[in-house]
Amino acid sequence: MGYYIYYYLLDIRYIRRKQKRVMTFKVKSLKDRIEANSNGHRILIARYRPRYLSKSNENWTEWWRELAASKTLHKDYMKEKKIDWTEYKRRFLIEMKSVDSQKRIHELTQFVNDGKDITFLCHCDTVVSGNHCHRYLIRDLVENI
Repeated sequence: MGYYIYYYLLDIRYIRRKQKRVMTFKVKSLKDRIEANSNGHRILIARYRPRYLSKSNENWTEWWRELAASKTLHKDYMKEKKIDWTEYKRRFLIEMKSVDSQKRIHELTQFVNDGKDITFLCHCDTVVSGNHCHRYLIRDLVENI
């Protein structure tokens, strides 16, 4: 009996050593309330800095413009409504193949490997836009690497 318990304990130690902490991706609007100790590393992925927040009230850890839509794409989709979500998504994913965007995506994969929690932020209201926001596209890109 003691023989089996010994190997069982060794197996548990091995499994615990091999387990990595699973990180989480959250997608939030800049206007959403900050939850204490549950947002992790907050990354603003927007082309423009929010005018309604003073610099002293910034609620993000870093601002990565490289993972936001280009000015032209933002204008076509958000402002002038020239294109639909399908076209926006297609063009956005092409933009994410740029060198600067790929560097940032690589940094995000490092966060994944380190087990850090990440919250993606932008101006879109989560309730109104649903999952039609580039934050979800970035999350999917990183999760599928």
